[in-house]
Amino acid sequence: MRFPFYPTSPFVSTNANVASQTRFYGATLLSTDADFILGAEAIRLVQFDIPCRLVAINGAAVDTGAGAGGVVNALNGFLFRIEYTTGDRLNTAARLASTCVGTMQQPGEIGGSGYNIDSGASLVLGITPLVNLPAACRIDITLVCLEIRGQTNYNMVP
Repeated sequence: MRFPFYPTSPFVSTNANVASQTRFYGATLLSTDADFILGAEAIRLVQFDIPCRLVAINGAAVDTGAGAGGVVNALNGFLFRIEYTTGDRLNTAARLASTCVGTMQQPGEIGGSGYNIDSGASLVLGITPLVNLPAACRIDITLVCLEIRGQTNYNMVP
């Protein structure tokens, strides 16, 4: 059965012994990280212990400099891509984040039934900071997922 999650409608089991739970996975790239190089891709791995469906990708970039005042939300300040453990690419190439990453106010939905992720799999997040970012910044990516909890890790009581 499909169940709406935003307009994206991931498949949800009708089995009474299978439940689902929303979880937010994430990754961060800081301007103080050793692999933060303007124009060069930094890799972040996100591990999934429970099978899930990726429903949306959200992100932000903020200025962390002294007296900066916080949110820049410069989604045009970095390129973004995701690749699955098997090499399957959700983004066939790195793109400006504003074209494929949303915000919590306007989620970057995957669409359809979402993107399936198996138990034990990882997603490779490629983040390329561009020159228009502040010298001191933080880029956060949040993966909005619907975990599929089976009989071995969750049991519903009728």
